[in-house]
Amino acid sequence: MVQAREEPLAELWGIRNQDIPLYLEREKFLASGDGIIKQFLPNSSFGRSYIDVIKNEIIINTVNQSMIPYIRNESQIQPYLDVLSFKPVTKSLETLQTSLDQIFDLANVNDVDEAIFGLFPEENNNIIYMYEESKEINQAFINAVEQYGPKIIFHPREISLNTEISINKRNLDILLLGGDGLFNQVKRRSIGFLAKAKNETKNYIVTVEHCRKESGDDTEFFYGAWNKPRTNELVGPMLSDVNEHYDFGLIDLSNMSKSLKTLPAIRNADSEQFPELYINDDGVHLCKSGYTTHVTCGFVKAFDVIYYAGDGEFDSGLIMTSMDGQDGDSGGTVFAYSNLNTVILNGILVYAIGNINTMILPLNMIIEHGNVEPITASNI
Repeated sequence: MVQAREEPLAELWGIRNQDIPLYLEREKFLASGDGIIKQFLPNSSFGRSYIDVIKNEIIINTVNQSMIPYIRNESQIQPYLDVLSFKPVTKSLETLQTSLDQIFDLANVNDVDEAIFGLFPEENNNIIYMYEESKEINQAFINAVEQYGPKIIFHPREISLNTEISINKRNLDILLLGGDGLFNQVKRRSIGFLAKAKNETKNYIVTVEHCRKESGDDTEFFYGAWNKPRTNELVGPMLSDVNEHYDFGLIDLSNMSKSLKTLPAIRNADSEQFPELYINDDGVHLCKSGYTTHVTCGFVKAFDVIYYAGDGEFDSGLIMTSMDGQDGDSGGTVFAYSNLNTVILNGILVYAIGNINTMILPLNMIIEHGNVEPITASNI
């Protein structure tokens, strides 16, 4: 008897597929408690709290141990006492946030060449990610931030190789799903999600803006299925000037090929049981579907991460995760499972450094700055 392939979320948590619903319920319980507990943690006495689904714990970074009884005695925290774990640390949230603000200022002053930094609760520290190739040009910045004690991690720039394979003819009625491939003449990326304009009757595909051929042009994109090259099936052109700050763009579906059919779902073709994941609302953990590495899941490492590109340009408010992501995955759908075939939309994958440090642009920023709303199974 052939054993069914473990779903990506089961692989992440080290469990069997049949245990996923139990762990999803555990995650909801821990996340609910963590949200309540955060309200009672003075920034000067505690670091940030976080959850560990595998250990079934809400971990509270604690600087001032004398404050623990006050937290335990709060009436709203009583349902969660059995899962609380107070972890002794040396840096309070107040200290870490002040240091992070100074690091950002120094990035501006020293005009850093591509750095990613944020506050990482599990490490109880600020972490700065940079490319090894930029170490020399960023040395002044590295020296300047030493006084704040961040952890600095260097990664080599990844070189991606494209394998030439023959183009096959596509059948009619191809489903256009989150995580499928998007191609122009020079780049390959992934579909994020289906959205509709708030003030007009138009539908769009949301993906990363940096997949254009050139900044500001109306690049046309074509469809590509997993493990296959691009086709000549037109998805549509990317609108110019959707927003000036965040890395996302809108592809107009008005003249999409008649062979393509949109669906508010995500590609998960590596799964025998659930090849399509349907999108609903609200969620906690994060996974992604992308053209290159398909569906992968990872742990959230940090919120409010900053990607500093240089020349004063930066993206803030990003989420860093540990899920695998490679060239061609950017723009792909980021989601959380609510059950094994229904997911919650969370945003799109925008950057990766070292392949297992992926940056997510949250859905709320796309909605706010793109003037669109996602199309889900409940509002189609």
